[in-house]
Amino acid sequence: MDYSPSAKELSHFPFLKKAQEHIKKSFPPLDQLLKEEKGAFLVELAVKRINQALAVAAKKPPVAHFQTRDDEEIASYVLARIIVSCIQDKQLYDRLTRYEAERAYQFLLSEKSTESDPGAGWNQHAVLDDEGNSKIANYLAAEFRIDLAKDRMPLADYVEIVSVLHEDRFKLVNRRVQNGQVGIKKEELLELLRERIRVILRRDLPYHVPKALCAQLAPVAESIKKEYQQQMLQQFGSIEESAFPPCMQALITALTAGTNLTHAGRFALTTFVHTVGMDVPAIAGLYARSPDFDPEKTMYQVEHITGRGGSGTEYTAPACAAMRTTGLCVNRDAICENTSHPLSYYRYKKRELAKRQNKPEKNDPSPAKQGTPESPDSKKA
Repeated sequence: MDYSPSAKELSHFPFLKKAQEHIKKSFPPLDQLLKEEKGAFLVELAVKRINQALAVAAKKPPVAHFQTRDDEEIASYVLARIIVSCIQDKQLYDRLTRYEAERAYQFLLSEKSTESDPGAGWNQHAVLDDEGNSKIANYLAAEFRIDLAKDRMPLADYVEIVSVLHEDRFKLVNRRVQNGQVGIKKEELLELLRERIRVILRRDLPYHVPKALCAQLAPVAESIKKEYQQQMLQQFGSIEESAFPPCMQALITALTAGTNLTHAGRFALTTFVHTVGMDVPAIAGLYARSPDFDPEKTMYQVEHITGRGGSGTEYTAPACAAMRTTGLCVNRDAICENTSHPLSYYRYKKRELAKRQNKPEKNDPSPAKQGTPESPDSKKA
């Protein structure tokens, strides 16, 4: 493709290889940059970027662009990924990459102005091809191995891309598959490109950041951890077992009865109760009635899963689809029919229980008549 993106275009898609090349000569080595006033400004911008990623997860409107210099915009993207790599939190990796992919998607949708909103487009000089795509859109898609002119893609790529998409239209059983290729509709291409960006950006995290560099960024990392913990507290509040989904209640009941859980069951329960706020000793205590209870081994396993162990990796609670695959989805109720993640169930049920406490019982409708809980598609768990 005989085309080179402008600096402005690169700043809107800072993960492109060209964007990384663009800023190589703009700044000194990172350890030196962090000691300078410019470095402090870029770190502040990176923190703003990460907090935006957390805000999007909390369903607050995202900031499309920070209106800084093009090279600063790109540098803030790189620094944000370095900072979360130092924090070593899997959910932060997921949220940041989801945010970057969504921003890119919104930029692709708003590149050109429209008749109804002539001043809306950010790239007024963009020229669209016969398929309605600009040069930067085609360039971006090519780097992420998607051809916007085709109506199919390789099966392996498709399965990886749609793994977190829960809409029926993306399920493989609802697709035409022929000769290892999955049929794609034109209006779905940008959505799939967004998810492809997310997959690739997530695959590259965490970076292997030198310990000395993480030490320089430690105060910033701590402030982000506190912000993240505060958001988790706002989402889940105090632990309320009566709001646990049936699958988690069944696992706790099994433990109370002295039954050994499968590895999948232990993993699902541990990640779930950790996310809603239970600390490591309390989680380990849940397993005290297991016939094979070993305090030292249990503590080690819980610390490993919750990211408190040597790896520093914090695992995410499995979605309902994964719970069904492992045979852990049991006693489904009306709320289960309208949610795709145990954490979404918990959030919804807690709200409903709070409403009941604040209203006279005779006027309190059942949860099933209150609408449907948000799925992780609209409010990611």
